[in-house]
Amino acid sequence: MIMKRTQIMGYILTVLVLAGMLFVPESIGLNRAGIRTLGVLIAVIIALVTEILPIGITCILSIALSVVFGAVPDITEALSGFTNHVLFFTLVSFGISEAIAAVPLSNRILVLLIRFFGVKSKNLLFAVMLCAAVLSSIMSNVATTAVLITVILSLLKIYDDPDERKKSGKTFMIGLPIASMIGGMMTPAGSPLNLLAMGYLEDAGIYISFVQWMVIAVPITAVALVLAWLLIGRVFEPAQIKEEKVWEYIESLQIPDHFDKKERSVCVIMAGMLILWVLSSWIPALNITVVGTIGFALLFFPGIQVLTWEGYVKHVSWASYFLIGSMMTFGNALNASGVSEWLVGTLFAGQMGLPVALIVLVICLLVFVLLIPIPIGPALISILGLPFVTLAHSWGISPVMLLMPLVLCASNCYLLPLDTVPLLTYATGYYNIADMPKVSIAIQISIAVLIALWIPVSVGFLHL
Repeated sequence: MIMKRTQIMGYILTVLVLAGMLFVPESIGLNRAGIRTLGVLIAVIIALVTEILPIGITCILSIALSVVFGAVPDITEALSGFTNHVLFFTLVSFGISEAIAAVPLSNRILVLLIRFFGVKSKNLLFAVMLCAAVLSSIMSNVATTAVLITVILSLLKIYDDPDERKKSGKTFMIGLPIASMIGGMMTPAGSPLNLLAMGYLEDAGIYISFVQWMVIAVPITAVALVLAWLLIGRVFEPAQIKEEKVWEYIESLQIPDHFDKKERSVCVIMAGMLILWVLSSWIPALNITVVGTIGFALLFFPGIQVLTWEGYVKHVSWASYFLIGSMMTFGNALNASGVSEWLVGTLFAGQMGLPVALIVLVICLLVFVLLIPIPIGPALISILGLPFVTLAHSWGISPVMLLMPLVLCASNCYLLPLDTVPLLTYATGYYNIADMPKVSIAIQISIAVLIALWIPVSVGFLHL
């Protein structure tokens, strides 16, 4: 197999970083363990971005490299990230996603939205984006995008003119991952990143309930989704479709008039999980991961059996599993060695004498900038999570003011199609890397402004 130029550069840079860190002298705030931890992390990120090995293999190898180069004291610490309940919820979420994909539910929701919003091309775009956002609020962003790609590819067949199909394909394929990632902000169950942030806050003695999270995130999600739709539809205006063609497409989906046993089971289990997740705001025993695990297990029960173990194992994104686990390990190591505290202290050398809204805006913009060299949400949250808690205390503000902007911005990693979610649609060939920034920069700035305006207000009346 012939290696790409980026892979060759990746190998060279990875080796140079691993070798070079051995010669970096200690400095104030950065000891030898910290230098080696940071060096291994940078090398792993380079390897991940340049894809010199499959993502899962790079993450597994990082476990050994952490021990060999002294980033962690032993193998137990190198595996510490794999003992967090967030990682278990990640496994559960893939089963929930597969169950929804196994029944006509997503197509049924999409058709319902098309009937409600109409058949004009921009309205179809909004229907697809809203469907993606709603689904990704309770299932993996990756799975949501993967499921709806097949729907969009089928929809694009409506266009007889290849140029119109290509033009509209660009619009839908850029809109889909952005909507999925925006929707993932909506509930704690929408993304493992959300649970990561909640974990840091719980360690700091602050508990955010399911309902409280939604009070903070849903208004931001709703406005951001509409703004993203308007911007994408304007910059990449899709070609118009004849109304009769749309109805023919809907007929071709052959959605049953009535729910069969499996679809009813999925709807009942999903509704039950949502109810229990909401009740978890008042009943602590109804932990999000616990409720998700019970719902996940029910999908396998005799008489329901929406899922089989063999089918589930095949559909789990093991790359995501190992990515999140290894990045959480690095987060633990960075915090233990003082690197995270040193990094935040370097970026914020003194007291930031600004109104809270401007502080939040600065944090949002900083996270989006950091997503360029580190386009991996779990890595960024693991690096900055605990130091942001400390920083918030030193500034005399609630840690929620910094942790929520961190996770919400890290969830919107689509400046370039480097994250797994936009990569899925980029692989269809309907748009180029240079196309996405034409809308993604403005969308990210809009989200930063929305977060800066709303979070201080919502955190205030929620008394967090």
